[in-house]
Amino acid sequence: MFMKKNILIAFLLLLANQYGTAQLIDKYGLSIGTTYSNQLWNYKLFSIENPNKDYKTGLSFFLSAEKEINKALSIRSELGYLQKGFKNNLELSLGDGITMGVRGKNVIFHDLGLNIELKILPFKSKLLPYALIGFRGDYMLSYKDIVFEEQGSGLRLNMYESQINEFNKLNLGGLIGIGLEFNDLYYLEFEYNPAITSSFNSDVLQIKDNCWDLKLGLYINKLIKITKHERTTANYKPGFGASLAGN
Repeated sequence: MFMKKNILIAFLLLLANQYGTAQLIDKYGLSIGTTYSNQLWNYKLFSIENPNKDYKTGLSFFLSAEKEINKALSIRSELGYLQKGFKNNLELSLGDGITMGVRGKNVIFHDLGLNIELKILPFKSKLLPYALIGFRGDYMLSYKDIVFEEQGSGLRLNMYESQINEFNKLNLGGLIGIGLEFNDLYYLEFEYNPAITSSFNSDVLQIKDNCWDLKLGLYINKLIKITKHERTTANYKPGFGASLAGN
């Protein structure tokens, strides 16, 4: 746990250095996307293939800062929010004919994410493909469990609360992706975020996150530059100076 905290502190210091030295940043922007996530529950003492858990969709939102190292390589840091978790397919049945209603089928983790990536650009063009490789640190801010409620008595049961409360809030994962940049202004990315550390690990059970992310982004500083240029062009009156000279 101590090592995980040191990794997160190092990431934060690197990010703060990039944002604190704005003159060194070539691009900064924001992105919004959708996550496609699951958890891999590995029971060590017997073989069960990730029982009753499927992929679920969620949201992501990131702010980014990018610095060009050379024509083929840039370094980028991102800080934002993303939803991870899984969809549960387990039905809860009690004896004596008692039925339990279900509030939602998704376990949702609300995470703070910090990405450090290398951006690899094969060439320069208006339609620019690129590859991403790096790391993501996740910190679980809160979670939403699946709740079963007995219709008559109002008895409520949180399905995974006891397990989730034992999870490590801080985890580290890899980050691999491909992207396409349009006119040095917009970008579309598809990323895979495999876990390196475990959310939970005991003699009986190991749990790891598994997440994909599709994002659409905008470079804010490039948009500001275009807007300023358009305003300057609109305000320019080529005949004004000539009329003064004639008078």
